Amino acid sequence: MKNFIYLFTLILAVTFVGCNPLEDIYNDIDAQPNPIAGDANLTLTDEDYDELGLSFPNFGSTDDAKSLIPGLLLNKYPVWGAGSSALVTYDIWAPKRDERSLIRYTVSSQDYDDLGHTFGNFDRESEIIEFLEWKYPNPDDRTLVSLTYDFWNGSNNEYNNGYLYLEGEWMFMRGFTDDEYTEMGEGFPNFSNEDEAVAKIPIILKDIFKFEPKEAGDIEGIMYKLYVTDVDDIDGDGRTDDSTTYSYVKYFIYDGADWSEYNNIISETLQFGHDGSTWVPDNTIKYTFTGDDVAFISNAFISIYPGPADNVGFFGSFDRRSGSSNYWSDEMLLEAFNALLDDKDPSAEEGQKYVLTYIVYTGSTGNETMSVIKTGGVWVYQ
Repeated sequence: MKNFIYLFTLILAVTFVGCNPLEDIYNDIDAQPNPIAGDANLTLTDEDYDELGLSFPNFGSTDDAKSLIPGLLLNKYPVWGAGSSALVTYDIWAPKRDERSLIRYTVSSQDYDDLGHTFGNFDRESEIIEFLEWKYPNPDDRTLVSLTYDFWNGSNNEYNNGYLYLEGEWMFMRGFTDDEYTEMGEGFPNFSNEDEAVAKIPIILKDIFKFEPKEAGDIEGIMYKLYVTDVDDIDGDGRTDDSTTYSYVKYFIYDGADWSEYNNIISETLQFGHDGSTWVPDNTIKYTFTGDDVAFISNAFISIYPGPADNVGFFGSFDRRSGSSNYWSDEMLLEAFNALLDDKDPSAEEGQKYVLTYIVYTGSTGNETMSVIKTGGVWVYQ
């Protein structure tokens, strides 16, 4: 409350005296011992992108978002200061071009022999890449090879998959088997048109990846076939007015439940924190202990600190009275934080930050907050 009174008093001073610019007011507020702090969860709108001077409702890169969003937050929350946080969801323009195959090739017996595959098949993905590098030593960027080959995985199987050459590397693009085209209601191993492919492929992808779990946001390049006019004479018969099978690549994105055609937009979420003067990208996670967390600590430390561990497990609060036999010192708490966070977030990256809130007893119960950061593989106080 005192901060609002302070702000009101300063604004009155500006109104009647006119000597302090509004920016000085905000700087004065941030300089107070207890600055106004808040937490926001924000999804950018078209109006927000307009305010940032962007021609389209998205950023060109994550770095652009990190650079521009702090100014937007300053305008949206002008009186917030140190300790404030904002979880911002925004869109990134991340185009992936659809591709059409210009090379259609079936690996021959001679090819297998020339590369030393005496059984007439491949049995690992690396062998296919070795073949492509041998067969096409200097491909143009974005060359797509619709490759038919034999592969051994318990038995010999024939596959037709795509390999797209991008920036010096062959990228796998999953194709469909004849049986999968049949499953999608096709009489031949191809689709009649692109619209049909876009409608049916998301449905079969759920079945294809049911034993290969995907996460929301995953993007897959998929190669599919159409029977179209052979304008590039892919079949090599000297004609461009007949029809043959062409292969294309299209990208699909998973939302955690369903697949859909990828529209070149990715949604990202980034946390920003106020450092006392401006907003900065921040990976801090604010976390409040649960009863299960306290029980975990009690059980983990019962043989190390019997009295304090038993006490916190029974009462649910950390005894912070320095004269108590059940006292939890800062060093002991840090041990507990390490054990808990390593259990809850074992894959936390170097530099990850947590602001931890837990119940303490100091003669009466209340909340206490500590900030930690992962440094050198362990959690230390900030």
